[in-house]
Amino acid sequence: MTFTSFGLILGTHSTMKTLIVLRHAQAEHPSDSQDHERPLTKKGVREAQRVGRLLRGLQPELVLCSTALRARSTSEEALCVAQLSPSVQELDELYDSDVPQHLDALCRVDESINHVMIVGHNPALERLVSQLVSRPIVMKTGTVAVVAIPAQSWQAVAPFPPGALVGLFDPAMLKKKAPSNVAL
Repeated sequence: MTFTSFGLILGTHSTMKTLIVLRHAQAEHPSDSQDHERPLTKKGVREAQRVGRLLRGLQPELVLCSTALRARSTSEEALCVAQLSPSVQELDELYDSDVPQHLDALCRVDESINHVMIVGHNPALERLVSQLVSRPIVMKTGTVAVVAIPAQSWQAVAPFPPGALVGLFDPAMLKKKAPSNVAL
């Protein structure tokens, strides 16, 4: 599949929702700082910037982001490089949580919004994507999964309709060929 195929698969059709799932980029290991306040490493900043080039084509309309510093920084770096300014909601419930909290957050999204990005942590994000696409998915730090969901509203996501994994981009892949022309 080429990156331009995204436009054919995802489009802006009202019966299809696109979920962009971004695991935070590489962060400092805990030392004296609390887990919630762990900053990105230099490598993590570069990973987040590579994600930004990918987001130029995906163009999320809304970002649901964990309140952890590493997730917020990943989101900020990626959106800056992408030159996008979607609405960003920082949600405590996406930190140190699991799939039900992520689904609750998605279910509150207005149905007029078709492209949502969640920025957060494992194991919740791997579990969420795996359940949506009905197969195991591995997400290293800085990985982006793009899932097309056949639904008219985000409320329909909670019972896990069969979604399609449209793309899975890890940091190494984005380093080699960071697509900047993915069209929806």
